[in-house]
Amino acid sequence: MITLDDKRLNRELQKAYKKLKRVEENMTKSDSKDMMNAHKDIGKIYVKAARRNIKPYHEDTVVKKKGKEYPIVRGQLKKSMGLWRPSRKRTTYVAGPRANAPMKQKVRQQADGWFAHFVEERPKKFGPPDPDYVKARKRAPQNRGVFDRTKRQVYKEMKVKQVRLYRQTLKKSIR
Repeated sequence: MITLDDKRLNRELQKAYKKLKRVEENMTKSDSKDMMNAHKDIGKIYVKAARRNIKPYHEDTVVKKKGKEYPIVRGQLKKSMGLWRPSRKRTTYVAGPRANAPMKQKVRQQADGWFAHFVEERPKKFGPPDPDYVKARKRAPQNRGVFDRTKRQVYKEMKVKQVRLYRQTLKKSIR
């Protein structure tokens, strides 16, 4: 396996960012599409790795809130992983669990990841888990911290691809 020098990559990224700022002012529509495609390719690395790391829950679940029942189907979190553009004004993409509620996205019901923050870490407003409940639990929370683990796993790969794609895009747009 090849190990990479993180400082060198950061220096190269900083140089690329400076050039990008200069180019961004004169960026044509095709250049911005190239940049969006680069960001999309980088984000896909994270999405694929997260889908590999997420294990389906052992049963379907129902969350009750204010008298309504919200079903959570096995594998729903894995299906909710994806990319989206938070703003049409920028070329950025965000990778993670897609949800209808906070982002006003059109995600089908079986792929709505609105509950991802419960899986990642227990919300503080619910307080620490009851130790007796934790001991009596049949299974450990297998997906706890899955997003942070995935970020650590693919960080180097994403950074290398980012440098490579930025160089390609800059070469095209500077001409």
